[in-house]
Amino acid sequence: MAIDSIGSELESGGMSRKASDASSQTRLLFGKRGSVVAVVVIISLAIFVWLLASQAQRQPVYHTKPLALWLRTYAPSSPSSPRSPEWNETDDAVHQMGTNCIPILLRMICAKDSTLKLRFVALAQKQHLIKVPFTPAADKNVEASRAFIALGDAAKDAVPQLVKAYDEGVSLRSRCAIADALGWIGPSAKSAIPLLLRAATNSDAQLRANAFWALGELHAEPSLCVPRLINALGDSNTWSRLSAAHALGRFGADAREAIPSLTRLAQADIKSSKFMDHVQVTIEARNALKKIGPDADTLPEFGLPTLDSPTPPR
Repeated sequence: MAIDSIGSELESGGMSRKASDASSQTRLLFGKRGSVVAVVVIISLAIFVWLLASQAQRQPVYHTKPLALWLRTYAPSSPSSPRSPEWNETDDAVHQMGTNCIPILLRMICAKDSTLKLRFVALAQKQHLIKVPFTPAADKNVEASRAFIALGDAAKDAVPQLVKAYDEGVSLRSRCAIADALGWIGPSAKSAIPLLLRAATNSDAQLRANAFWALGELHAEPSLCVPRLINALGDSNTWSRLSAAHALGRFGADAREAIPSLTRLAQADIKSSKFMDHVQVTIEARNALKKIGPDADTLPEFGLPTLDSPTPPR
């Protein structure tokens, strides 16, 4: 009986030690998890402060709302679309703030996220205690370029800085946005034509398309631009062909030499096409021919009405 009692006590003590060890391990585990959570929260706070500081540059304000908030309407992820009430309201706000916007827009159009920054933001977003506001640089690039639509010729003094930024190692998405912005500024940006002609030979299809479109918006130096745009009608990328056709139309009578090439595109049977983007190229070629002038009037009727130009790739 005594032996049984001793054995029972030993067994009980062993179980108690196991329970104690398990409890210690549990506390240790939760302690480690708590430490990890605390570290993530601290990092999140640091990133939050860092992002606020990086956006602390004084911004113009319209109706108590700073420029950066207005520009979110132009973001690729925005539910608003061109010509929507929200978009029109933002256009008006940018127009009212005028050239005071330009320093902010130049910073945004050149924005580029470092790998380290993206890693920190990804880590911060794993926790849900603090919401870390973050707008990717690619979105900022687009938002800034679209703001130049509202500013138009008023932003002509920004052209030298945009050209300089393009050549200073900004990201590819930033270069696409800069090409767009130069186009929206219009003929006053003609000093950027050499840059756009270089961009028109880039291996990236979007950058080529944006450059072609911008050349049309500038519609200057036809002896340099029109031959390049005619060649672009055979580009392997649909949006590049569309942008080139649109640009040739913008040159009007100065693009008469493009009539044969545009006619070949315009005579495509869009009724049998399975791809909407091919249809858009054909429509754009027909629109361009009508804009070029008298020589285009002798062309046979295509049997289909011309339509508004598609929204440019941006």
